[in-house]
Amino acid sequence: MAEQVNKKAVLGRDTLMPLGMVLTICGGLLWINTKLVNIQFKLDTLEGKLEDQWTRRDMENWGLKLKMGNPDIQIPGLEQ
Repeated sequence: MAEQVNKKAVLGRDTLMPLGMVLTICGGLLWINTKLVNIQFKLDTLEGKLEDQWTRRDMENWGLKLKMGNPDIQIPGLEQ
């Protein structure tokens, strides 16, 4: 009849090399993810600053709307 061979799971040369590669790849992916999150945060900050700018055109439009809504008050014009 067939012999039964008892094999034990042992960490050896055959298993340590692939295990090290897997850990290295996981560490690299974590590092890349951290860098990408940092870049995304910086982009979001820059976009927020660009959206919150109060330009000369915004000031003129606001002044005109205020003047149209309140014709009895005097609003000074913008200096050039």
